[in-house]
Amino acid sequence: MQVTDFTMIKKLFHITKRNGFSHDEIQTIKNNFGELPQVFIDYYWELGKDERLNHTQDSLIKPEQLQYFKHSEYLIFYRENQRVCVWGIHKNDLSRSNPPVYMSYDEKVWKKEFETLTDFFHAMAYLQTVFALEYGCESFYSIEQTDLDFIRENFKNKGISFRHWIGIEFYGNHDDSIITVMKNDDSFDLIYASSDKEHFDEMDRVLSKRDI
Repeated sequence: MQVTDFTMIKKLFHITKRNGFSHDEIQTIKNNFGELPQVFIDYYWELGKDERLNHTQDSLIKPEQLQYFKHSEYLIFYRENQRVCVWGIHKNDLSRSNPPVYMSYDEKVWKKEFETLTDFFHAMAYLQTVFALEYGCESFYSIEQTDLDFIRENFKNKGISFRHWIGIEFYGNHDDSIITVMKNDDSFDLIYASSDKEHFDEMDRVLSKRDI
């Protein structure tokens, strides 16, 4: 039985029904890795096959592909689109319901990216929106610190950010809208999207005040 609350992700992508892997497919992961976190099982079962959510940019690794990411210390389950980096759960944490998630560029040095698996899935959902949702700006915009200050004053911080990978923050005033800000040396890259046209137009109007 699915127990993890993925309501935020479902609202963001307007997901109304289960679109995940079967119990048998998830069992193949258990057969290879042993015990799995409940949140991991729930996500694969409930949302794992949603292409927009999991494969528009970076990718959730499908059960049959996990064998190609075999690691002695980590269950690697998510990869950057060109495999520049990967995310995994330490083998000692697989018995925990909602374990931390680690990131690595070389699969040798690992850094803790998120304290919980749910935070990771939420952050990845936020990031995928700018590439997947119906209404979005056409490209990244370069902004300065004063522009970021303006965004922070006018939009709510989603409360989740990538610690080590690029440095990414998320903002937005609606459940179906996301502003993504990425650190880029001394400036920032910004992109935004929504699954609701009115909410996208609203973001567009506010951001246009800064000529973004």
